Amino acid sequence: MNHGIGAVSALTLTRDGSEIVSADAMGRVLRWRRETGEALCPLLVAHKRSVWAMLLGPDDQEIVTAGSDGTLRRWNRATSTSAAAPVSAHDEWILALRKTKDGTELLTAAYDGTVRRWNRADGAPLAAPLTAHDGAVRAMALTPDDREIVTAGNDGAVRRWDRAAATLLAGLDGHVGPVPTVVVSADGSEIVSGGRDGTVRRWDRESGRPLAAPIVAGVPVRALALTTDGEIVAGCDDGIIRRWQRATGQPVGSPLATDHWSIWAITVTPDDREIITGGWEGYIRRWARDPADPTALRPAVNQTRVDPAPRLVIRGITPF
Repeated sequence: MNHGIGAVSALTLTRDGSEIVSADAMGRVLRWRRETGEALCPLLVAHKRSVWAMLLGPDDQEIVTAGSDGTLRRWNRATSTSAAAPVSAHDEWILALRKTKDGTELLTAAYDGTVRRWNRADGAPLAAPLTAHDGAVRAMALTPDDREIVTAGNDGAVRRWDRAAATLLAGLDGHVGPVPTVVVSADGSEIVSGGRDGTVRRWDRESGRPLAAPIVAGVPVRALALTTDGEIVAGCDDGIIRRWQRATGQPVGSPLATDHWSIWAITVTPDDREIITGGWEGYIRRWARDPADPTALRPAVNQTRVDPAPRLVIRGITPF
């Protein structure tokens, strides 16, 4: 599955896992049939500039996007038409987007260091902006009960906030440099963060204490996902998938080279049987994960690869 010249910046799945929705750094959104790689709609130009965050509404009927133009937008998934007027949410790039479980509230986090809460139905602000970090908020998660916001920033900090009161509950310090990704376990007990310092860190949510020594990936970690059976899955800047047991920090299998130049987005199907990755070069790739033999990953049978033409490869530092 190929976005062409647009780096794949966000990935999500419908609840039944049958459809992949992807967004890219050119501001476009595409829908794909997961098992065949068939494109299900024409390119939806959602933003004038990059889409850095995206999610589906609680009933999968809407695609919600947020981009570097500072706007929050809602789209009818079936028709690719606008479902509401754009919300001018931030003056700078929106880098993270979340929703509450009931879908009534959207939360955005941006380069301006703030987190903002919005009524999904009418786009009205629900509270004053929360100044979460000294510098960009790179990643954000909600605890399963929606009571806490977890943020990660360019300042190297991971922080917990009371969502309703907008008060700081705890700071989790340990990373050196930007933290591009943070996730919360399904039971809410653990926070896992990945940094440009090449480490993955696990924290006890209540106490704020590290659960173990940092896991060393050795290269910047850009995206994280957790499986329901206890794996941490990391997409790294060298295009490699790395996996560890969450309980022990021990590696699962060998690092897998994906042919991505850098992995910018990663997700796991609801049944844990596939890992899906999106790369800087514009490809989406599927990897089969057999629960009976979790040490091995292989390309999914129906993986699609198009655009065999030669391309210019640009190496070097990117803004992220």
